[in-house]
Amino acid sequence: MFKLPEKHFKFLTKTQKESINWCNIDLLGDTGYLIECCLDYPKEIHDSTKDFPLCPQNITISFDMLSPFQKTCLQNIYDSKSYKQRKMTATFLPRENM
Repeated sequence: MFKLPEKHFKFLTKTQKESINWCNIDLLGDTGYLIECCLDYPKEIHDSTKDFPLCPQNITISFDMLSPFQKTCLQNIYDSKSYKQRKMTATFLPRENM
């Protein structure tokens, strides 16, 4: 079981980031990392990775992004089109759309 981050967050300097052996991090250790990066997600691997998205994103889902079934459920439960909740979602969207 992995530990969840709770305190002492800080940004690393370029030198600190370059000194870390990213292939050999202690996954059960006391230090963890969140990494922000730009990725190229080739369309030809979308089908083979559809059950395990490589790069989830945190976005606000708009009403027009929902399926017809989801729209019906949302309107029945909240009687509204404007319910907003940020979620971590899987995405195949090109980076420029984010």
